[in-house]
Amino acid sequence: MTTPRIALVSLLCTLLFSSCSCSSKGRTDEDADAAAEPQEEPEPAFDVVEEDPAAPEVPGEPVSDPVEEVEDTVDAEDAAEEEPEAIAGCIEGTFQPYWGNFHAHTSHSDGAGTPAEAFAYARDAAGLDIMAVTDHLEQLYLPTDRWNRCRSAADAANSDGSYVAICGYEYGSAFILPWFWSTGHNNVFFVDYLMPEIQLDFRDFYTSLNGSPDGIGQFNHPGDESRQNWNDFEYFILTDMKMNLFELSGGGSDEWDMLFQALDAGWHVSPMHNQDNHSADWGTDDDTRSGFYMTALTRGDLHDAMRERRSFMTMDLNASLHMMAETTCWMGSILRGITSVSLEVAAEDADTGDGFTTIEIYGPGGALLDSHDCAGADSCTAPFTLDPAPAYVLPRATQTDGDWLSAAPVWVRP
Repeated sequence: MTTPRIALVSLLCTLLFSSCSCSSKGRTDEDADAAAEPQEEPEPAFDVVEEDPAAPEVPGEPVSDPVEEVEDTVDAEDAAEEEPEAIAGCIEGTFQPYWGNFHAHTSHSDGAGTPAEAFAYARDAAGLDIMAVTDHLEQLYLPTDRWNRCRSAADAANSDGSYVAICGYEYGSAFILPWFWSTGHNNVFFVDYLMPEIQLDFRDFYTSLNGSPDGIGQFNHPGDESRQNWNDFEYFILTDMKMNLFELSGGGSDEWDMLFQALDAGWHVSPMHNQDNHSADWGTDDDTRSGFYMTALTRGDLHDAMRERRSFMTMDLNASLHMMAETTCWMGSILRGITSVSLEVAAEDADTGDGFTTIEIYGPGGALLDSHDCAGADSCTAPFTLDPAPAYVLPRATQTDGDWLSAAPVWVRP
């Protein structure tokens, strides 16, 4: 949801004509033109450079466990044939699902209650594993202690292994002037300082996000207003490394289509479904959840899962969905060096009788690639093989009561 426009306009006017510095203040036409030009940026960190196949072998490398004594000499080429090469970009590990809410407001902006009350309620009343308070950035500046108070409340509520509490904020000052047409809102996580309070050009916000060492961004409620599409998801390589999450909630009716618009533009994003609470109902406004597959319930593990895009969204409060590629590669992987891919999609719900009807996989343009009949089972696993593999594959599962889930894609590059 958007902050009441009249309040934001008033705040904007105050900030633009006060002695406070503003990232957009004083910009010349030349500056604006430069900001709008595509960023010339290096290749992203996840664009893995493969080894040169012509490189000479390193003599003396062990072909078995170095602890065991090997009596016979094993030819290096035979050993390579016995052990398949690892797929570049494969994310491996042992993870389990946790459920949370990653878009919520308090009285620190245009919501109700305090951050401390939000963290306690989400844990005790809603039963969430993770809660993020994300008040509007522009309103956290006045008074200036709101941000620190939220962070202190999160530290008090956070408990490794049982509950994760974090503070983020929602950037929302991107407008097309003089009409104040919003070009989009974004949540920011794992940035321990406040970005500039007013950045009228969302590209300036991208630059701020790029400069944060650990920051993770989220596209919020796409299509909530007609121009909230970030200039048709204009793509920037550096920002793609940070903007990893995409809300399928709170926006227009075509959010599903807009997800594919973002994916087709080049963004590596995974789906979320948050409640965008503006009342004291954090986690109980409805049954929707965002989930992450994590090693453990800690802030560090949450950051890793966000960075690697191991997310899912669900309309059911305790259902989960994940996808594996080539047996061991988790959803969110950007696989390189393969032209076909084998997939396994697994959907589960802890409630007996709340089963699944179908599991589907989608590709570029939102095209339905294949489907599997789950016959109402409470847990359903669907295998798929795609040859040739499309640029990405995204899973979706539908339950018998009409609720549905989606999860992070797997990307494939030859």
